[in-house]
Amino acid sequence: MRKYSAVLFDFFDTLVMFDPSLLPEVRIDGEVRNSTAQHVFTQMRSSLEGMEFSDFYMPFVESYTELLELRKKDLREYPNRKRFEIFLEKTGIKGDHDLPDRFVHSHMESLCGAAVYPKHHTEVLFYLREKGCRLSLVSNFDHAPAVRKLLGRFGITDFFENIVISEEVGWRKPHRKIFELALAELDESPQNAIFIGDNLEADIVGSSRLGIDSVWVKKKEQATQAEPDFIIEDLIELRDII
Repeated sequence: MRKYSAVLFDFFDTLVMFDPSLLPEVRIDGEVRNSTAQHVFTQMRSSLEGMEFSDFYMPFVESYTELLELRKKDLREYPNRKRFEIFLEKTGIKGDHDLPDRFVHSHMESLCGAAVYPKHHTEVLFYLREKGCRLSLVSNFDHAPAVRKLLGRFGITDFFENIVISEEVGWRKPHRKIFELALAELDESPQNAIFIGDNLEADIVGSSRLGIDSVWVKKKEQATQAEPDFIIEDLIELRDII
């Protein structure tokens, strides 16, 4: 068992789980899906210029897909507002400067409703703190207020000495800069740190490139050549590593 002075956590599906089944169901072409789309459509209907849901759904999905492609180019982060700017451009809907932000608020409200926090994760955080570890959160997410809201809702904000969110720093994992920023804020070296995440490419490849030991929280098989230092299925197993 090695001693680490800094423990860095991914957020979604590592520390806080995302359960798509908690999102509203929508029926598209006879197929039922879980999505924030119905919630956003209902809340924002007065701004949609008479658009029906059948015309709303595809631009809603396509705007997300286009945002993903933008991010892939250089691992720069774009705020969630950018997605809805794309959506409004696609649909030709006109509105004031704040309209994209109102879409963001509605979307995030629904998305946060699907966040689930396993209570025993708090036991793990207490354990790590008692071991003298400094905790950091490093998250790929395009709306930092949502992450901070969930940390507060689940009562775990104060466990983390620093919180690094891609929307605030402009870079996404696996880009080295987001990891470097997290370590710099802690004044820690990669050799004294360990990163815990569920995404092999973003979390494990990204941290390993800097010489940070890595723990993969295995939820499902992923096609990648990443080689985590440790593999677990539940955070409680960190007690056997740290």
